Amino acid sequence: MHPMNILLTGADGNLGTEIRRQAKTPVTQLGRDGWEDLDTALDGADTIVHAASDLRTRAAVSPVGLMGSNVMATALLLEAAKRHSIRRFVFMSSCAVYGEDMRTSEDGPCCPISINGVSKLLNEKLIAEFCEANCMEYQILRVFNTYGGHDRFSILSKLERALLEGTEFTLNNEGRMLRDFIHVSDVAAIVLNLLAAPARYSHLNIGTGEATKISTLIGLVLTQFPQLAIHHGVTQEAEYSRANIARLREFWTGEFICIEDYVRERFNPERWGDLSRSPALQTPPR
Repeated sequence: MHPMNILLTGADGNLGTEIRRQAKTPVTQLGRDGWEDLDTALDGADTIVHAASDLRTRAAVSPVGLMGSNVMATALLLEAAKRHSIRRFVFMSSCAVYGEDMRTSEDGPCCPISINGVSKLLNEKLIAEFCEANCMEYQILRVFNTYGGHDRFSILSKLERALLEGTEFTLNNEGRMLRDFIHVSDVAAIVLNLLAAPARYSHLNIGTGEATKISTLIGLVLTQFPQLAIHHGVTQEAEYSRANIARLREFWTGEFICIEDYVRERFNPERWGDLSRSPALQTPPR
């Protein structure tokens, strides 16, 4: 394949930042403020990696804003891609499309239960129909639970904020949920590996194939910081989520970063240095 020229949306997000760090080919960045002139951004590009996602806007506050950033942005990008004869459109989707179903084969049913999952699935449908009708190669990558890097949304970032700010960490459903956690650097490496070859599958899970219980991670943190204040909550969440990575393993044989090892290193008190003087970290154990 000839060298790629990538337009990357969500370029200033956690995954976008890591893709840019690892990329060996030209990457045009499209951040939150660059959507006014897509035609200029797409000039010279032949590949789109659509990694932009709005995880902040709540439907209860701004449904128009939420739909605009998570659905209409994709529609605008697709039409612009057609105008510029883009060869390949890659969409960063989510395991949220599977909902509570423990079956995560890419050809299986999708039954999302959250607005995020519904909007991701709608995006998938838009992309598949549009790209097939316009002879554009596409890939939909269903990423499981990302952590690491400059993450602000994972359970680990919430744990860290609770410790540093002296606030309670909300542990839902006693931490029974099992999740497939994948480090952002592994996700970026897989994405770039995929771009370097023809698309073998239109839909692909990006995960480790292993599920870790939330309570296990909490236990590792409590071992180092027993003063962590925990609020026990109840919410509707899928109890089990693990990626079926049979397709992924056909071409990706690398080892994944182990989340338990990462937590032991990340929450090592010696590593925190001056941060250990935070009032939250000096509170006597309860």
